[in-house]
Amino acid sequence: MIDAQADGGSDIGPAPGPTAAGDADPGARLVALWRGVAARMADLPIYNPRLDVHTTAFRRHGAWRIGVVTTPWFMNVVAVPDAVEALPPAGHEVAIELPDGVLDAIAADLDGFGRLAMASLFSPMDDFADAEATMAVGEAALEELLAPPPPPPKPAMAVAVDRRALLFGRRPEARP
Repeated sequence: MIDAQADGGSDIGPAPGPTAAGDADPGARLVALWRGVAARMADLPIYNPRLDVHTTAFRRHGAWRIGVVTTPWFMNVVAVPDAVEALPPAGHEVAIELPDGVLDAIAADLDGFGRLAMASLFSPMDDFADAEATMAVGEAALEELLAPPPPPPKPAMAVAVDRRALLFGRRPEARP
């Protein structure tokens, strides 16, 4: 889990610059930004005061860093591209190939951060009693999304069947 102190807050809107492609793990910056927003969301009915803002550690998958961001009002999968050009304009859908399948996300520009893609897991967060539960669910979701697919089943071994065996069934070998 990434946990950072709020930096006074930030609005969500067009990004002033490129994505944080240099961040190995963008979680700390995202926590700081969303905590600023959380202070302004606290009076809304979708806000769960038992929860806090945190992220999983972001993991590399190809040209993306993938993680889960949790706030008192949503839990989203977040994908940060190495290159901003990998994303369509804000508000448009983007399909991200993951080992578990395709993640359908929405491109966004986050003020103070840059370009990223998000896909909702939960919103609102009323069903969660505490931060520990959200951390466990976020980690499990990320594990599932990035787990390699199971190997394909092995084909059944072909058994040679001659006409006699087909008509009369297999017979035990004759004994001397």
